[in-house]
Amino acid sequence: MRAAAVAAVALALPLSVAASSPGTGPYDVYVLAGQSNMSGRGALAELTAAERVGDPRIRLYGNDGRWRVALDPLDDAAGQVDPVSADRQAAVGPGLPFARAMLRSRGRPIVLVPCAKGGSAITEWTPAPASGTLYGGCIRRIREAGGHLAGLLWYQGESDARTSVGAAWGERFATLVAAFRSDLGTPTLPVAFVQLADTPVADGARYPNWAVVQAQQAQVALPCVAMVPAARLARNPDELHLATAAQRTLGRRLARAMTRLIRRGC
Repeated sequence: MRAAAVAAVALALPLSVAASSPGTGPYDVYVLAGQSNMSGRGALAELTAAERVGDPRIRLYGNDGRWRVALDPLDDAAGQVDPVSADRQAAVGPGLPFARAMLRSRGRPIVLVPCAKGGSAITEWTPAPASGTLYGGCIRRIREAGGHLAGLLWYQGESDARTSVGAAWGERFATLVAAFRSDLGTPTLPVAFVQLADTPVADGARYPNWAVVQAQQAQVALPCVAMVPAARLARNPDELHLATAAQRTLGRRLARAMTRLIRRGC
């Protein structure tokens, strides 16, 4: 795209809270929700020079209530309006690789709305309207972002693999998806979610229900919802969090899944 065209696109995006409601506007909004692997724990030092330069066609509406060109860490905890959502370890996640791939495939300006919180169990995402909750704060930011709500990305479940809640993950996820769709007035909102990566070896005893959560995720059969596997992707030494290169791969996988959902009419 020529420089003048890029500048025109940048000016078309809001510099303050958008007055429009979801479903209107010149840009596609994608929500990044879940826990630490969505906030990202990939090393910032491993970003390439090109990845350190923002694209004005990919903007961020953060939990600080400000608009900016999107750069990692997307979920920066500085100035958080909703402290419940603050993730002070946020680094490289799948959001930007996803957005770059979607921009190439669809050609529409993108706004990312980060809502993930490291360590959050699915019970902490129980739908509640108050902005002091993970769910309520996320809903508020989505509404403030305006534009066309194009999709939701979800990566979560590691915390549930530590408790018996893992056996009810699928039911709770279905409830959460239904709530997002109902509260945002988008009955066919495309949702792409990530199945947990490989079971940790060194610390596997802390996650007795890891395979249970994976099985629950594999059994999800909801309309306009697609699962993306993270098996065999490279992880940090903690065996829980995806490495920077793996987050790039995952972002592209999520983009392919989201594109398929959109092409199916979701």
